[in-house]
Amino acid sequence: MRRFLMIILAAVFTLAAVAQRNRIYIEDFEIYPDSTITVPVMLANMDSTRGIQFNITLPSGLKILECNLTPYADEYDMFLFQNSTASGTTIGMYPLSRVCFPPDTMAVLMIEFKAKSDFAGGEIILWKCRGSTMENTTIIIGNDTTMVTLPSSSLIGIPIDNRPDGDQYFNLLGQPIPSADSVPVAVRVTTRPDGTIDSRKVAQMR
Repeated sequence: MRRFLMIILAAVFTLAAVAQRNRIYIEDFEIYPDSTITVPVMLANMDSTRGIQFNITLPSGLKILECNLTPYADEYDMFLFQNSTASGTTIGMYPLSRVCFPPDTMAVLMIEFKAKSDFAGGEIILWKCRGSTMENTTIIIGNDTTMVTLPSSSLIGIPIDNRPDGDQYFNLLGQPIPSADSVPVAVRVTTRPDGTIDSRKVAQMR
């Protein structure tokens, strides 16, 4: 009986490992209202992968400004296509020649996101994540749906009601910094008592 249970458990773990062998995902990140950030899209593949395609759905107030291949993807002669619809954006990449991504974990795309002034957080969903092999056999990637892992606050960004008054400083990647003194060029964001926001670049005198 015990041997039978061990065989079943081994089979379950094997199936779980196979199901997770190919994955498209985005690492944790935070973005604040009225700012932009560029994040990598990672491909973690155990199978040699000829191309990938996925849909990305964004929360209200967040949009894609730009999507570019990484130098790693350029090595494999990939070309990029992007198509936006009411339900989200379809992004894909396929090679210009008969090449494959080898088994690896690497950034293949860089996406620049912009948060509008009314952005109050939400979730990013990567869905219908698929790839293909050299023989054009379909690969299901990450069980077909990948939720972006969010910060512990369960929000990307800071809800408008919780934004502090006064000045905040960000570097040119949109990341918060304690003051403008820590970088050559910073962005100062001023929240006025009436709720309006003003932002401007601040350069250090050298």
